[in-house]
Amino acid sequence: MPYVLTQLSAMALLSATISAPDAAVPAGSNLLFVPPVSDEAAQQIGAATNCIALHRVRSTRIIAGEGIVYELSGQKALINRPRHGGSRLARHQILITRTSGSMLCAGDIVHLADSLPGMTTGFVALGRFEAYTPVPAPAPASAHR
Repeated sequence: MPYVLTQLSAMALLSATISAPDAAVPAGSNLLFVPPVSDEAAQQIGAATNCIALHRVRSTRIIAGEGIVYELSGQKALINRPRHGGSRLARHQILITRTSGSMLCAGDIVHLADSLPGMTTGFVALGRFEAYTPVPAPAPASAHR
């Protein structure tokens, strides 16, 4: 829904610009209009992004001390290396995410809980979401007889 509202606002601004081109932007203004990008187009960009749509997240996993991997629909994975608290991440933790909208963004706080007692153990402040390709595990050494 926020995307639709942004599109409607953009159309209203564009309409006002077309009907009164002289009064659209004050002279010397640093105003720059950048139209929003749909979720599908954003996923094709491939660069780091500040937000992801929560409805596209299929699973998460923690890479201890490094970040959180978000596996999205469409066979894509993004890693988030937190701005704050990343060293506190451990594999056994549970992520508790509370958002006010449908997006998870850089700067959002994710609380961490211990998986056994379920007690909150800390939090991380999310950073940017970057493309993630898992590094293949080294092949086990074969035993020689």
